[in-house]
Amino acid sequence: MFRVFLFVFFVALSFMMPFSAYGQDKEQAEALFKIATEYFAKGDYKQAIDLFDDILEMFPGHIQTLKMKAVAESNLDYHESSLINFYTVLQKNPNDIMALTGLGVGFGNFAEYHEAKKYFDKAFELAPDNTVVKNYKEYAEKVIAKYPYKPTEKPESLATLKKVQIPLWIKNNAGWWSEGQISDSDFLSGIEYMIKETIIVISDLPKTSVLASNSVPTWVKNNAGWWSEGQITEDDFVKGIQYLVENGMISVKAGGAQMSEQEREADLQAFKMYVKKVATTVEKEKRYIEFPNPSFDVIKKFLRDSEQWNFGQQITSGNENFANPTYQIVDGVYVIQYKIFVNSQPPGLPLDHVSTMDDSITYWEGQNFTTSKGEPAIMKFTYTRDRSEANAWATWVVRNLGEGVLGHANLGKGVVEVALGDYNCDGSFQLYDVKTVELIMTHELGHIIGLKHTTDPNDIMYPSIKPSYAYCLLY
Repeated sequence: MFRVFLFVFFVALSFMMPFSAYGQDKEQAEALFKIATEYFAKGDYKQAIDLFDDILEMFPGHIQTLKMKAVAESNLDYHESSLINFYTVLQKNPNDIMALTGLGVGFGNFAEYHEAKKYFDKAFELAPDNTVVKNYKEYAEKVIAKYPYKPTEKPESLATLKKVQIPLWIKNNAGWWSEGQISDSDFLSGIEYMIKETIIVISDLPKTSVLASNSVPTWVKNNAGWWSEGQITEDDFVKGIQYLVENGMISVKAGGAQMSEQEREADLQAFKMYVKKVATTVEKEKRYIEFPNPSFDVIKKFLRDSEQWNFGQQITSGNENFANPTYQIVDGVYVIQYKIFVNSQPPGLPLDHVSTMDDSITYWEGQNFTTSKGEPAIMKFTYTRDRSEANAWATWVVRNLGEGVLGHANLGKGVVEVALGDYNCDGSFQLYDVKTVELIMTHELGHIIGLKHTTDPNDIMYPSIKPSYAYCLLY
């Protein structure tokens, strides 16, 4: 049996960022955020949104809250408001991966596939190794090829995605500063000068406040060093600059390359009108919509004939009626032979997890074993369509296998069931990525050949993992 790691809800870990204020408002906002994410984790999105709105009244434009609200709205199919909130985030941080991906998902939900692809392409440019971004980019490319349509006309002012521009040579300066080779005052004055002269362009910087402190926080300097070494993204480095501006250590006047409040508001209003036009056009044209996140459609496919895809009854009845594996001795090596019946799957699933069975089998066939008498042994697997002769039945399911259970199997022979997703990422059902499904199957096949759990977290038979998701915006 494979279980998910017991960990605090992902959102709470990743988004409980300090609110830039002190006293009662800060404490109240953090308390509300904690409660809101608890509702969010249970799928109670409407209650979560109400609390996010309370926070935004105290801290308008708080990025983490806007992102959480936008995801909740997306999960409720409130696509217009979700797009607007993601865009508000993008105004403040043009390189925010979640906002870019969320905008792509939102436009995909309106069958505005070319517009969706622009945001997915930008996210992929910034995070080429992000599995979620890759999957959405592939979705956009496939759906554009399948469904020709006339894109909704977009205002010229929204024609291009805004950018953060930081010359690469500044990385060297950031590294030297983090190592103490450049003083704080020299580095900060240099950054200030380059922002004013538009050598560094950040589309949204906070207003400069009265100097709150003469000392640069350690985390800002650490970020600079890590960014120079490629350990964190440019986005993380920009957060440090934004903090320094907001707290008066870098003084930047409004104007120049930065968007003023009036410009930002006009930009947002233009985007709102565009989104309204998109929604109206889609309704008028009655476009066919292939939704970007197929997770919910997968559930529906499995529920249409749930008994066909699940082996729940067989696994509870035990493995006594399954045939024992056979063996032969070749050159002094025991070759233990398993026959596996692989259950068919609903047609049209978005991810090819069935083919990963070959990789799981290859893994175990490449291992060396020792019998109880000390003789060398290896495993060999063949597929069969005859259930009666199979030593193991394997299938993939979406039903609940138990609290935190990702898969289970009988020991030595019998049934293997592997979950395709869960509700732990954002409170709604989300598919795992292909690598996670393959890892679970490999682990469960280990049980089928007689292996028990180990205490080594690096071993495939360790009982817990943290799964990765294929389409969840929070991952």
